[in-house]
Amino acid sequence: MLYNIKKLPFSLIEQISSNNFLVWLSESNKYIVLDSNILNLIVKKNDFSNSDFLFEIMNVLKVDSVSAEKINNDISDLFIDFNSPNLEIPSVSSHPLINCEIDHYYCFNNVIIKVSFGCLNSKFLIHQKYQHLEVFNENKYNIHYNVFIKDKKAFIFNEKQLVGSWHENEMHEFQGKFSIEFLCSLYKKNEHDWMGVFHASTISKNNQSVMFTGDSGNGKSTLVSILMAKGYNIIADDFTPILRSDLKTYCFPTAISIKEKSFEMIESMHPVITDLKEYYINELKGNVKYLPPITNKIKASCNSVVWVKYGKDLDNNLEKISTENALQKFLPEAWISNQEVNANAFMKWITKTNFYELKYSDNKKLISLVDSLFLD
Repeated sequence: MLYNIKKLPFSLIEQISSNNFLVWLSESNKYIVLDSNILNLIVKKNDFSNSDFLFEIMNVLKVDSVSAEKINNDISDLFIDFNSPNLEIPSVSSHPLINCEIDHYYCFNNVIIKVSFGCLNSKFLIHQKYQHLEVFNENKYNIHYNVFIKDKKAFIFNEKQLVGSWHENEMHEFQGKFSIEFLCSLYKKNEHDWMGVFHASTISKNNQSVMFTGDSGNGKSTLVSILMAKGYNIIADDFTPILRSDLKTYCFPTAISIKEKSFEMIESMHPVITDLKEYYINELKGNVKYLPPITNKIKASCNSVVWVKYGKDLDNNLEKISTENALQKFLPEAWISNQEVNANAFMKWITKTNFYELKYSDNKKLISLVDSLFLD
């Protein structure tokens, strides 16, 4: 039980279990899970001298003086975070639009997006994942992007307006921003209409979706490819957006990235992969092929998030995990809008979502376990 919730230095707070709360710090757009004992200590911090507060920590949490000092420092840092705005801003600089002559047109959801690339290197950063959406001989389009590389920076222009620029060591951020721009164009939305975007692969059936997240290399893309062969609808591979207005996952229709070690297995289910071109990404990912997704419905409700772990010797098991445990796993790589209305929606969504951990080594048992998530 909290003594005085109004004295807590947080913009929003939501109870996620009997003893744990999710708090949001608006200035830094941070989410933190704290238990009720810590929150009560935070409420009382300013009522004590430093020495008395250390004694109070030791008494409440039953810890020694060294641990109490560390906890006190952590609490002090929270107050600093609450009052410190997030100074991280995109690397944007003024630059004229250059002539981009490599034109490609992509169509989805009855929207045609023209992207003009300045060179083959800039095209390589984007095109492969969208190639299956390509249409030809299009004189009409809904929106036009220019993408080019100049002075070791990648630039994005929306029509003739600069979106941003990213240094050569920020290509992941550049690709993420392009994805956000592409997403907004497909659905005629603004960036902050989306509650958040999650580093997750998502499938759906019967208007319900399940989001799969996990560490890189644990087979999320392979998993959704297997499920696609069994009739599941693909919402997204590795980039799952949720719209604030209806809290549904929306299709982000990039191709599914299949790593070389999975080529043979996926080929048995999706023979089309045999004829797809291989692309070398980097030393970690090696060669990949981009499998076009099968998408029949573009949105679905989502109240299940699954943390995936694949291993040849693992038992096949699906078990529910705590919300606080799940948040520690998938929050760090998620983008949550910094608007309070979105933060509030995210925290409400969290309380209505079930979280699981899936360990698997056998594809047939995998399908059975995932099927169980869709049983009424």
